[in-house]
Amino acid sequence: MYREIIEKYRQEGPQVPLSRRPLVGSVIKRIRVDKGIRQIDFAKKVGINEATLKSIENDHQQATTVDNLERMASELGTTADELILLGRERDPANFFPLKRQTPQEIAGIRKRKRSPLEWHESVRLRFKNFDITPISPPLTATRDFFICRINLPPKRSVDNLSLGMHFPVVGFVSSGFNIKITYGNRSHVVTTNQGFALDGFYRHSFTNEDDDAAAVIYLMTKISNKITSSPGPEAKSEATINVAKGIEALRKERSDRPGITLSVKHLADLTDNLDHEQIAKMMRLKKGSSVVYWEKIEDLLGGARVSMDDFLGWAHHQPQKPFELATAKTRALIDYSTYYGVTIYSCVPPTKSDLFCGELRIEGQGSLAKKSWERKDAAMIALYLEEGELEITVGKSRSALPLSKGESIYFDGSLGYIIRNPGKSTMKGFIASFPAIQF
Repeated sequence: MYREIIEKYRQEGPQVPLSRRPLVGSVIKRIRVDKGIRQIDFAKKVGINEATLKSIENDHQQATTVDNLERMASELGTTADELILLGRERDPANFFPLKRQTPQEIAGIRKRKRSPLEWHESVRLRFKNFDITPISPPLTATRDFFICRINLPPKRSVDNLSLGMHFPVVGFVSSGFNIKITYGNRSHVVTTNQGFALDGFYRHSFTNEDDDAAAVIYLMTKISNKITSSPGPEAKSEATINVAKGIEALRKERSDRPGITLSVKHLADLTDNLDHEQIAKMMRLKKGSSVVYWEKIEDLLGGARVSMDDFLGWAHHQPQKPFELATAKTRALIDYSTYYGVTIYSCVPPTKSDLFCGELRIEGQGSLAKKSWERKDAAMIALYLEEGELEITVGKSRSALPLSKGESIYFDGSLGYIIRNPGKSTMKGFIASFPAIQF
């Protein structure tokens, strides 16, 4: 299902670059124009022809020599490092706001002369049983993560979720009192203000058991071009599958007595077409055997009510990681008096140190004495505004961006950022990062 969500987002959502690069050319052009230097004169001073400079300034030429960059920086009264850092700020993959309404086009200005839009219209992806509001762009780079807000009506469910790869899925129930999460062969009930974590390789689903109230769930994970729609035998090389190991783990899983393995005969009784001798023969298969009886394994798993995802994890010596829950009683509450009225509630189980997500609250400016919360973190950060209003400044050269209820932003925290609540009431939002930022 994750594959379907990402593909739908890429089709209906805003266009984003597939790779990152600092847009140094546009920075050079802006500084040159501010200083009143003509393009032809600037090209002569740095020793390149005007056509090359034009290509660089329009960011069509993706590379230039270090010497050229340093000469241009010197003529502009700055450094090459500063140009690169300012260029990173202009990379649309590093600054991705999603607002409910984008500004109208200005009549009479040619499209190529307009400044690039610095925000996009938010998207709501509608599926049969639920709606999803993405908060981050559908990027697959190593440093990026995917986070979305799921609106789940009463008695509806999100089924057959699987990444097809071993990476944590971290979630937070923002509203909803009876959310059933099915993971492996077990079900767990979570409620408002509870966070959870699970292994995204194994199938999982979310069901809103409430009769009349919709639920809101935030989901955070990594996405990759390797995500598969239905993980199965073809998703793994047979040479690495240890069938005997998988069946041994299955016998432990299906046993009703802790510490005692289910007998092969009792396991055979659960199936329709297998006897204990056939199962014993499969257990004698050597690791890396080219003969894998997939039809018999399917029969075995069907009788034991175990998914192929779980079996492959056991057969690859990767046991299913336990479902972890961070309840309202155990989640960390940190009050930053030095950050002028900022409170963060962490909702990530303590073992998931590589991801962070939580609830962010900032008091109104009356109690903040008009001061800001300023940070610089080496992580990609996503922020969704649930209530109130917010102003956020990312980088040195960008002006403050206002956000209202239902709007979000995804940005590179290493650029530096300032978060401020300009209103009188406390704002409430959801914040996430990868890698986890330390609060």
